[in-house]
Amino acid sequence: MISLLVLGALGFCALIVIGVLGAVMGFVGFAISLPFRILGWTLKLIGLLIALPFILIGGLVGVVFGLLPFAPFALLGWLAWWLFHHDRGKVERSHASVVS
Repeated sequence: MISLLVLGALGFCALIVIGVLGAVMGFVGFAISLPFRILGWTLKLIGLLIALPFILIGGLVGVVFGLLPFAPFALLGWLAWWLFHHDRGKVERSHASVVS
């Protein structure tokens, strides 16, 4: 009976030691790989900065050619606005009125 208790306690201690060793190995692996991760992030950032002008030019060209088919509708809308809001020699008068 006592031997089972001792065996269980030893097994529990072994699991704790294995867990701690695994955590330490994981931390050491993370600490070793961290400079390489930072270097990778830096290289990705440099690549993004190099590609950013091309991305912006491509986006601008895409917007221009994407909206080009809607130009006649925009022109018609502007023409309608101009026709309805154009002053045709009207005399400006006050909107105030006297109610008697």
